[in-house]
Amino acid sequence: MEYSGDRSLAGLTRRMGLWLGVAVLLGGGAAVLLVLQLAVLARIVADLAFRGHAFGDEWHAVGLLLALLAGRAVLQWAADMVATEGSLRLTSALRAELLRHLFAVGPVGIAGQATGQMVTALGDGIAALEPYFAQYVPRAAMMVVVPLLVLAMVLHLDGWSFLILACTGPLVPVFMALVGYRAQAIMDRQWTQLLLLGSAFLDILQGMTTLRLFGRARDAVTAMAGMADEYRRTTMSVMKVAFLTSAVLEFFSSLSIALVAVVFGSRLLEGKADFQSAFLVLLLAPEYFMPLRAFSASYHARQNARAAMTGISRLFALPAASARPDTHDASTASLVSVTCENVTAGYGNGIPVLSDASCTFTRDVLTVVTGASGAGKTTLIRLLLGLLAPAHGRIIATDEQDVMPAHWRDRIGWLPQQPRLIHGTVAENLRLAAPTADMDTLRRVTAQADALSFIEALPQGFDTPIGERGARLSGGQVQRLALARVLLRNPQVLVLDEPTANLDPQGARRVAAAIARAAAGRIAIVIAHRPAMIAQAGQVLRIRDGQVRAVPHGLECAA
Repeated sequence: MEYSGDRSLAGLTRRMGLWLGVAVLLGGGAAVLLVLQLAVLARIVADLAFRGHAFGDEWHAVGLLLALLAGRAVLQWAADMVATEGSLRLTSALRAELLRHLFAVGPVGIAGQATGQMVTALGDGIAALEPYFAQYVPRAAMMVVVPLLVLAMVLHLDGWSFLILACTGPLVPVFMALVGYRAQAIMDRQWTQLLLLGSAFLDILQGMTTLRLFGRARDAVTAMAGMADEYRRTTMSVMKVAFLTSAVLEFFSSLSIALVAVVFGSRLLEGKADFQSAFLVLLLAPEYFMPLRAFSASYHARQNARAAMTGISRLFALPAASARPDTHDASTASLVSVTCENVTAGYGNGIPVLSDASCTFTRDVLTVVTGASGAGKTTLIRLLLGLLAPAHGRIIATDEQDVMPAHWRDRIGWLPQQPRLIHGTVAENLRLAAPTADMDTLRRVTAQADALSFIEALPQGFDTPIGERGARLSGGQVQRLALARVLLRNPQVLVLDEPTANLDPQGARRVAAAIARAAAGRIAIVIAHRPAMIAQAGQVLRIRDGQVRAVPHGLECAA
């Protein structure tokens, strides 16, 4: 079930609270062992240097020191592993939720979104959250736990050193925050440039043929190089701020440690402090600032995550289309008709594309829908597919038992104008519709789609690789193969969008004839303008001025 709670960084942090709690607990245990380790080390050095102990007298202390060192390493490793595991689980779940949400929004809802930006948000955007939860959040917690533990130990040993560390320590986060405020603005600009860079690169790839035909390929490469160089300069600006942040941290930590050393050194010379306490405090002082160093090293993860969440939240904010339940119809009777009753539909701009339109599609009748560009043909198809909800009216289906099944859209087979084929064999492309289909079934549907003859003429038949998007096939062969893939699902409603649009006359006639044969026993709806397709129609509907009207026989080509 999709999580529908708070998807801000704070909300996501609460979602993996258990993993973070365990990681912080293990890290706190490692910090306790660190303090004990330094205390044992200080005692060993004091015994050897000032108390006249031989090295053999310290074997037990050395063993304890090694045990504490190993225990600390194991606990810290476990803390890092727990935080990383929780981060990976969270980002994987978030990516799955975002994909499910985009599927719920549907192609109509995401039509206005840049493809490159969506891909970047799903890929680099969610990946940028992983170091935030695996490193930044645990280190932010340890930045509180370890200094408090060190301060408590130092307070027990020496009040002056406690006062110095307590005063200088808070200055580091304050100045880091002042520097980081500027870094966040630069990081936001860098993320925006990355989104634009991804979108521009995808646009250039998709329009490469057009750019070459118009002689603008070199200009596109130059523009792309300019955007990449701008992104490089912004990234270097981020790095400059990161180095400045580290410099601020190192300055104040070095100043604090130096003050502790000077104060303790003078007191040692005066005989007002013992060596073991002074040595232990000097060992603890760098560890007091070590969590701040680790936090500073991962601070850019927070900036990346905040910038990435802007794009991710924008995608989650897209309204989902009306969802259909996953249950299927109890009735197995075949559909006999699909009817649009007084349907009004549009896209939110206030002007309906279809206005009070009515039409009926019946079984065994091939219906061809025509109309000028922008008349509403695609809108009608989206309504039939359930990708767009009508503002008024309804679309119903009736089966042989005169029942109106609620989920009749599960029985639709859809063939777009430009079908997508994967980089694989003919059989692999067909089995996308039915992974368990045997070879006899593949032969039957390809014969029905008039594709069997050319498939068998290929070098390896059904095992022939066809290249990316069917690059090794002609346009007509791609259409017939895609039609066979749709028929493999045995749909009761067949919806096709301009299946002969980009074919030569001979290829258009073969595809049109194959569609006419496939329409037998089904409700077949085709958007088309080519005479070859219209000639096969049993019913021609024309969309004009938001209305759907039947074209009388003999006037089909004029439609």
